[in-house]
Amino acid sequence: MNRLRPLDRDIVVNGLRLHVLDWGGEGRTPLLLLHGFTGHAHAFDTLAIALQPHFHVLALDQRGHGDSDAADIYNAAGAFDDLSGVVDQLGLRSLIFVGLSMGGRSAMYFASKRPEVVQKLVVIDIGPEISARAAAAPAGPPEPETWTSIEQAAQHLYRANPYPGVHYYRWVVMTSLRERPDGGLVWKWHPSIKERRVQGDVDWWAVLKTITAPTLVLRGEESRVLDRDVAERMVKELPRGRLVEIPRAVHTLHEDNPDAVLAALEDFLEF
Repeated sequence: MNRLRPLDRDIVVNGLRLHVLDWGGEGRTPLLLLHGFTGHAHAFDTLAIALQPHFHVLALDQRGHGDSDAADIYNAAGAFDDLSGVVDQLGLRSLIFVGLSMGGRSAMYFASKRPEVVQKLVVIDIGPEISARAAAAPAGPPEPETWTSIEQAAQHLYRANPYPGVHYYRWVVMTSLRERPDGGLVWKWHPSIKERRVQGDVDWWAVLKTITAPTLVLRGEESRVLDRDVAERMVKELPRGRLVEIPRAVHTLHEDNPDAVLAALEDFLEF
């Protein structure tokens, strides 16, 4: 069935409660959206709406993000266990993964471990190597400990990257904040995602070579995370890789230039 808004579903995997947005479309090919670090499932709402007439669209809050439980550790193996549990409990035997940044790596790792489940893979602005530019301090003033309003947080994001427009940020920030008992507004992600994150424990180039599903790599033309030479090497190493560069886009490509991303997905996913 089609839905005006997503159905909130909670799935428990190894004692961890994971939150999934189910946009409906049962009977169509399942498509699972995976957000980036400090993101959440609702950040994909506008893309989910565009894809829902063609797919059974689902979006996951990864551990420690959005409305999912925090965890003891954050690494590729943990993300794989979570995804396996979600996929199996939902009875998804063959699906498409679309992953942004950290979500792209989660999808890559899953596709390498369970290739029989993955029809196609879309990796958005992430690769085996992270650009040195990603470590640079963001432009503008630092974030305050708490926000006084949705508008304050939206304006902060707009100053860092104006492409999505302040109206978009006002909307998405509504699902990105939570209210503390003292009334302060803070981002929804749990502090443990930064305290307990483990990186460098996976050879991502080796992972890439084992992915048999057709894979689309989307890179922002102005990306500070995925350098062009790394993206070009990715499609050479992938058994069935393809690269599309999105103009007027930095990192959150589906927010920066939604029309170009949707056009690339239409071509690759053939809808």
